[in-house]
Amino acid sequence: MAHVELRAEIHGPSAILVTLDHAPRPTVDRVRLTDGRGRTLAVSAVLPRTGAQSLVVPAQPVDPFRVHYVEVPEFDLRALVRRDPLFRTLYSSKPLGARVADDGSETSFRVFAPRARALRLHLYGEGGRTAPDPNRVVALQRDGDGVWEVSLPGDLHGVWYDYTVHGPDDPGNAFFETHPVHLSDPYALVNDDGLGRSRVWHDSGGPPPPVVGGRPAMRDVVAYEVHVQDFGDLLPVEETAAGTFPAMVRTGLVNDAGEPIGFDHLVGLGINVVHLMPVQEYLHYPDAEWRAAFAEDAFAHDMAIDRESYNWGYRTTHAFAVESRYRPRGDEPGTERQAFKDLVAAFHACGIAVVIDLVPNHTGENVDDRDLLLHFNAFDRPYYYRTNDELEHIGPFGNEVKTEDRPMVQRWLLDQMRHWVETLGVDGFRIDLAGQIDRQTLTWIRSELDPTVLIYGEPWIPPSDPEVRQNPEWSWYKADAPITFFQDETRNALQGSPFDVRQRGWAGGDASARAGAVRALANDYPDELESTRGISYLDIHDNFALADRYALGGDHDGRAGCDLGAVRRAAGLLLTSVGPVVIHGGTEIVRSKGLAPRDKFTRKTASGTIYFNGRDDTYNLRAPNRFLWDTLVPDSDIAAMRDWWRGLIGLRSSDHGSVFRVDTVPDDHFRFFLPADERLLGYRVGDRVLVVANNGPDDSEIDVRLDGGSWRLIADDGRVDLAGVPGPDALLDGREAEGATESVQAVTASAGCFRMWVRDGDDA
Repeated sequence: MAHVELRAEIHGPSAILVTLDHAPRPTVDRVRLTDGRGRTLAVSAVLPRTGAQSLVVPAQPVDPFRVHYVEVPEFDLRALVRRDPLFRTLYSSKPLGARVADDGSETSFRVFAPRARALRLHLYGEGGRTAPDPNRVVALQRDGDGVWEVSLPGDLHGVWYDYTVHGPDDPGNAFFETHPVHLSDPYALVNDDGLGRSRVWHDSGGPPPPVVGGRPAMRDVVAYEVHVQDFGDLLPVEETAAGTFPAMVRTGLVNDAGEPIGFDHLVGLGINVVHLMPVQEYLHYPDAEWRAAFAEDAFAHDMAIDRESYNWGYRTTHAFAVESRYRPRGDEPGTERQAFKDLVAAFHACGIAVVIDLVPNHTGENVDDRDLLLHFNAFDRPYYYRTNDELEHIGPFGNEVKTEDRPMVQRWLLDQMRHWVETLGVDGFRIDLAGQIDRQTLTWIRSELDPTVLIYGEPWIPPSDPEVRQNPEWSWYKADAPITFFQDETRNALQGSPFDVRQRGWAGGDASARAGAVRALANDYPDELESTRGISYLDIHDNFALADRYALGGDHDGRAGCDLGAVRRAAGLLLTSVGPVVIHGGTEIVRSKGLAPRDKFTRKTASGTIYFNGRDDTYNLRAPNRFLWDTLVPDSDIAAMRDWWRGLIGLRSSDHGSVFRVDTVPDDHFRFFLPADERLLGYRVGDRVLVVANNGPDDSEIDVRLDGGSWRLIADDGRVDLAGVPGPDALLDGREAEGATESVQAVTASAGCFRMWVRDGDDA
C-alpha cells in the first residue's frame, strides 16, 4: 500500500479541509478533531470534495486562529490544522512601526500581530532603561487586517518604547500570559542594541547624494566584500571610533610605513562596489554576560573577544535599524543612522556604489540554540516563520522566515529594502541564503525595486519545509534563479571547493581543473545564458581565506607564508572572466585567518552555549579577521600583491577591459589555446586581451593565434601596467604571414606565470 499522508487546513469556523492520500475517505467516527490542549471536539459531518479531500465540519464553530489537530487513529496519523488559507490573504498597506507625522502633530504606532487578543504600548523615560510609567501604558486597537495601532499627540522623537502582546496559551504561542516578556518593534528605526528597547526616530535631512556616475550595471560590478569592524579595528584613529562607520571612511590615513590604508586603500584599488557585511541591527550578547564568561579567558583575550561578543552579523534583529555598535562609542543612540548616511555619501562621492548584506533568514531570535522573544517569535511565530506540526522552528540555522503564503512577510522584506535604498541611500543587496526565499517573492521584489538596484545572493540551501522545497512555483536553483546568484562552479574550478581545503583549483596547480577554468572564464554554464546571471568569486567570508588555502605550511596558516603565484593566478583568472565579480576584502593584502584554531569548540555563558567553528568559519572570532594594515610595507610581497590586484581591476575598468563587461558572451568571444599539457592555459578575449598562464614548475611555450595589430605586454612577473612592462615577448606582432588569416606565435609561459597583452592600434 502506498504511503498514507494526512494534511489539514482551516477555511472558517466550520470548515476544515482534510486531505488523506492513499487511503479511504474518513467518516465521522474515524476522524478525531482536537484543540491545542488535546481536548476532543465533536465533528458533525465529513463531506466529500475530491477523491482524497474531505470537508470536516465541527459540531460547534471553532476559532480559526486557534490551534487544532486532525487525527485518523487507524493509520496513527495526526496533522496540524494549518491556517494558511487565512494567512495567505491577510494584508495591510498601512505604515508599520513608529512614525512621526511630517508636521510633528502626532506619532503613530502600528504592529502586525494577527492572532493577538490585546497589544499594549509601553513608553519610557530618558535613556530607555527606566521602568515604564503606568500612566504611559497605552492599549492599541486591532483593525480588520491584523494591524494593531494607536496615535498619540505630539512629536515623540527620541522616546523609548516597547510592547506586550496578549493572547491564548496555545502551542506555538508566546504571549505575555505565559511568557511575560516586553517586545521590541520589528520596524524600529533605532534599537538599543539587538536585545534592548526601541526608540522613536525621525531622520533629519534626506538620503545621501547618489553615486557619482550612477550605479554600475551588473555586468560591470567589481564588488569588495568587507566587514566594518574587521576593516577598521586597527586603523590609526581614536579608540572611540575604531571599527565604526566614521573610521571606515576616514581619509588621509597611512600606516607607519607611509602606505595609504583604510578608505584611501579601497578607493585606490579601483573597485566600483563596496559590499558591506551585515549593517542592519544584529544580535550581540549583553556585555555583562559576556565579560562574566570571558574576561579572564586567555583564549578569548587572544581572539579579542574577552570584552564583547563580536560576530559578523548574520543574525539580524531589527531590519530597519542601523547596527548601533558601528556608531562612535559614547554617541547618542540613533546617531548611527546619520553616520551610515555619511559613509554612503563618502563612497558615492568617489564613484563607488554601496551594497549591503541582507539576512532575512536565520534572524537573531533563534541562534546558538536559544529561543529569544524579541518580536516575531511572540507576535506570531507560525505566521512569520516556517514551523512544523508542533509549531516549532525548522531549519538548520535556527529559523526560516516564511515568505510563501505570507503577504505581510513579503511586505516586510520589500519594505526594508526600499527603506535602505530610499532613506539610507544604498545601491543594492546581497541576500544571504536567498535560496530559502521562495521564487515568487524574489521575482516580485526584483520587479518592485528600481531596475538599477543591484541584487545578488546565495542559491544553495533550499527551504527546510518539504512542501515549499517540492513546489516548483516556490523552490528554485540556478537555472530558474530570480536574481543573480553566487556561481560556486567558478570558485571550485579556480581555487577549489570550500568543503576540502586540500583542493587548490587550477590557479593552485591542479592541472585537471583546466576544463573547469575554461568554463569559468567564459561563464560557459547551462544555467548562465547571460553572464550576469551569476557573480563569480574566489574566497568569501565563509570558509578558508585564499592565503590559508595556499599556505606553504601543512596547517593552512597563511601567516607563515603562502604561494603568492597561486594567488596571483587566481586573481588574474577571476578578473579576466566575464560578468560581475566579488572580491573577499583583504585577499589583496594576503589576509590570513591563521590565528584562529583549526577545530570547532564551545564555551558557556549564563544563557547557554556559544559555538566556535574554527578557521574555516571565523564568524565570531574577532582577532583572526582583522585587517593587519601594518603588513603593507613598500617593496614587500604584500604591497606587490595589492598592486597586482589594483592593476587587474584597472584593466577590467579600462576600454580594453570592456571585453569582460558583457551581458551575453558571443560564440567567438573567447579563443582558447590549450596545449596537451593541462598545466598550460592561453586565451584571447574579444580580440582585445591575450592571456598566457602556467601553473606548473617548468618554463614552457604556448602557441597563440593573433589577428592583426601589435600586442603590448601589460602583466608579467607580478606586475601590471597598462602602459607596458618589460619582458620576453614584450611586443607581439599580430600581422598575418602572406596567405594566412592569423599569425601563429609561440609565446613564453614561464613557470607559475600569469601574463597578459592588450592589442594596440586604432581598432583596439
